[in-house]
Amino acid sequence: MSTQQAQRPQKQRLDPTNNELHVSSKKSAKEFIFITKIFLKKFNSVELHALGEATKISVRVAENLQRQGLITITKINSFTADIDGRKRVKLVITVQLTQDGKARIDQELQA
Repeated sequence: MSTQQAQRPQKQRLDPTNNELHVSSKKSAKEFIFITKIFLKKFNSVELHALGEATKISVRVAENLQRQGLITITKINSFTADIDGRKRVKLVITVQLTQDGKARIDQELQA
């Protein structure tokens, strides 16, 4: 075993504690689609929270999953949040898992 392999931290399973997924602009929409599927497997309803530039990614995630027939978008809220003395746009998209989506996600994320 090389020293690089020995120094890598062990991968941990993602085990969400609540149904709020905070979307950031540091990861791609593709990564958040996968993470959202993990959240949907545990909770049938997920809230995608995004600030500023991350709102585009959260919209892309929700729209892509709905186009695949895995979810339905149930609510979209947008408001201005005062964070650290700056006004920022916050978007909250609530999505609900469909029956067909539940079966497909369970099959896709078998472990």
